[in-house]
Amino acid sequence: MNASDNLELFGLFLQHTPTAVAMCDRQMRYLLASRQWLIDYGLDEQNLIGRSHYEVFPHLPDQWRHKAELVLSGASSGEFQESSFVCPDGSSVPIKWSLHPWKHPSGERGGLILSAEMIQSEDFFHSIYEGVENAIFVLDVDAQGVFRYLSWNRPIAMVTGISSAQAMGKTPHELFGLELGNSLHERYTKCLVAGECTFYEDCIPLQGVDTYWLTTLTPLRDAAGRIYRIIGTGSNISALKQVEEALRQSEARFRELAQREELLNRLASQIRSSLDLNTILETAVQEIRRLLQIEQCLFMWYRPNGESASWEILHEAKVDNLPSFLGCYPEEPTSFQVIQLLNREIIHLDNIEALTDPNSRQFFQSLGYVSILNFPIMTRTGELGVVACGQFSSPRTWHDDEVELLSAVCDQVAIAINQAELYTQTREAAAIAQAHATRLETTLQELQRTQSQLVQSEKMSSLGQLVAGVAHEINNSVNFIYGNLAPASEYTRDILGLLQLYQQQYPHPTPEIQDEIAAIDLDFLIKDLPKLLSSMNVGAERICEIVRSLRNFSRLDEAEMKLVDIHEGIESTLLILQNRFKSKPDHPPIQLIKEYGNLPKVECYPGQLNQVFMNLLTNAIDALDESNKKRSLEQIKADASIIRIRTDVLKNNRVAIKISDNGPGMAEEVRKRLFDPFFTTKPVGIGTGLGLSISYQIVVQKHGGQLKCISAPGQGAQFLIEIPLHPPSHI
Repeated sequence: MNASDNLELFGLFLQHTPTAVAMCDRQMRYLLASRQWLIDYGLDEQNLIGRSHYEVFPHLPDQWRHKAELVLSGASSGEFQESSFVCPDGSSVPIKWSLHPWKHPSGERGGLILSAEMIQSEDFFHSIYEGVENAIFVLDVDAQGVFRYLSWNRPIAMVTGISSAQAMGKTPHELFGLELGNSLHERYTKCLVAGECTFYEDCIPLQGVDTYWLTTLTPLRDAAGRIYRIIGTGSNISALKQVEEALRQSEARFRELAQREELLNRLASQIRSSLDLNTILETAVQEIRRLLQIEQCLFMWYRPNGESASWEILHEAKVDNLPSFLGCYPEEPTSFQVIQLLNREIIHLDNIEALTDPNSRQFFQSLGYVSILNFPIMTRTGELGVVACGQFSSPRTWHDDEVELLSAVCDQVAIAINQAELYTQTREAAAIAQAHATRLETTLQELQRTQSQLVQSEKMSSLGQLVAGVAHEINNSVNFIYGNLAPASEYTRDILGLLQLYQQQYPHPTPEIQDEIAAIDLDFLIKDLPKLLSSMNVGAERICEIVRSLRNFSRLDEAEMKLVDIHEGIESTLLILQNRFKSKPDHPPIQLIKEYGNLPKVECYPGQLNQVFMNLLTNAIDALDESNKKRSLEQIKADASIIRIRTDVLKNNRVAIKISDNGPGMAEEVRKRLFDPFFTTKPVGIGTGLGLSISYQIVVQKHGGQLKCISAPGQGAQFLIEIPLHPPSHI
């Protein structure tokens, strides 16, 4: 057999040997490696052969390199040594390793044969985990998913009574029987399937004693990714479990106390959230019954009405099968309670049979009670209230913590009752104060309205005086001009006649005269001068008309009722407002439609009625102007702004004046308040809110008439004035 055959056989040997063996040349480059070598260190044969050992394991210590050089040179033989070996992935494993030289047929050393065995013995675990109290075990996992123990440490051996050597190679079923073995096998299988660390807690009966363990399972994988080993670490938490159980019981107790405290706080909050006494007491009995899980809870007042003293039960919470106890009960059968309760003593009876007073015992038994717990509540006014708890089905022991809890609840109820009483007294005082305030406010509003009316009347009076004065001065000047216009016209006609006569007698004037005739355009002057005087006459007449209208509007000389023509007052008002009807740059003029009826003269205050006409017409114009601001010029031309004035004589000796517009109208809420003093829809500083209020008083109170408004959004507004021809004498 030649060398090539030997090398091939050696390669087959390496592939099948269970030992981790590798063959390197003198430069420590891999020639061959066993399958176990590849598995133990997570290597791939194709990427390994030809690579340097120091490249594959870059973290080897210097002493390892020195040892290899000594063996290659023949200065040292390779023997097994135990150390920590750093794998290619950086992890560290304990191994026993050896180095042996191999030779060519010529006798020359060709390289090294490396042999390594991972330390997995009980001695290794003993040396690593010496003194560790946690249980540690190692499971081997074969391809069929069978688990076998390789080793475990001393704590497990002490608990189970089974040494690591006895456990080695055994399955969980072989060591612990069917039931516990199945449980452990299920845990290990779960870790195997999950492929990651798993945790579980078990109660394991060992040597007749239940022990609690918290175990962590950590899987290990080979180069192919298969889980071939599981490391388990466990902690005996039996003592911790006992502490936890004690804590659980303690926590349950504290939780119960906390829940009661929470219920108490909630009850206090619910009671204090209401200042109504009935709500407070009803809430209290309902919550107390639910809090203590009792069959009945009552609240009653003691009514000490001399010889006919009684208990009045006003609020009740009970189980459905109990009859209602609401009502009044005489004091006599339970008189012993009154003294105790008035002394603020708690009546605490676990069993009615223990009552020494036969009348009281018979009374309670007749009602079906077997246990009672009554708490007195004294109010700030000296009244005695009682919270009564009762049991009917069987005697009940009232525990101290229940008594303390109910005592705290009753303290809260007492506070709430006192607050409710104070609140009731405060509300009564507030109601009285509110009534006084309302009367004062009404009086103040009346004073303000009267003051405003006086101010407005004074303004109108001052305006009337001013208008009358101005009209008088204008009238004097106009009369002077107007009076001279007639003679001036006559003189002008005479002069023009004389001039014409001169032209006829002297048809050929001198050049100087001809030049002057041309300069002054004599022909035009002769034609235009009469027209000029005529227009001056028309203007003077117009001024006279305006003056008459101003005086008619002010009516300063007519403070008492007079028979007047209503149409004159309307026309005077329109004359004053005529500028507001004219066209403006942003919209055409407001159309005015007059539909006057044949009205007789009406007995009235003409100046005040003119003020009403002025207010209504001004409001109509303002409404149209405000509406036009929101419309385009085309829209305004298509739907022109119109104010219509209509007068009629009614059948009941009354006259009607209707002033309407086609503006935006108003909502019902606004319409209802139109005549309220100081109510206005205009911006601050523009409207006072007095115009329509004063108009209403003038029409209704001064003239015995009516002033109404008919309007709806988008349908304009119509104001209707109705006044009698002759007001009643009491107006």
